[in-house]
Amino acid sequence: MTLIRTETQAALNDLFMALTRSEDDYRAAAEQLEDQAAADFLCAIASKRQSLAQRVERAIRAEGGLPSEPDPDLKAGEQLLQMLGPLMADDKTKEVFQQRLDADRELLDYMECEDLSALEGAHDELKGECRHHLEESLTWLEKRLQ
Repeated sequence: MTLIRTETQAALNDLFMALTRSEDDYRAAAEQLEDQAAADFLCAIASKRQSLAQRVERAIRAEGGLPSEPDPDLKAGEQLLQMLGPLMADDKTKEVFQQRLDADRELLDYMECEDLSALEGAHDELKGECRHHLEESLTWLEKRLQ
């Protein structure tokens, strides 16, 4: 079966997948930490990502599409690689926060890429909310790393 998506559906799906992966990565990172306050902080960001991903999923469905499912093998491999850095670090919490900071910077850059340009117009508000959340998360992470 071939699934043909409009440019808008494809862009929404790409954003959905990026937010879902990010949420999963935040939850996995929180599980690595012994510092409960730091873990709770990461879980709060993950919860906001989940909320945004659900809004994007509803937008996909409103456009007549269905969201993709993350590849569980790819997800497991990526999370395993992310776990290796903090295992060797002197300050595990700082290393995890730095990883999340770097990943959020990449995700914020992705928000501006050509792939998501189809969201301009009808989905400006949703895209803007995602961008705002990422900027806010970056600020929080940077403060925690100081």
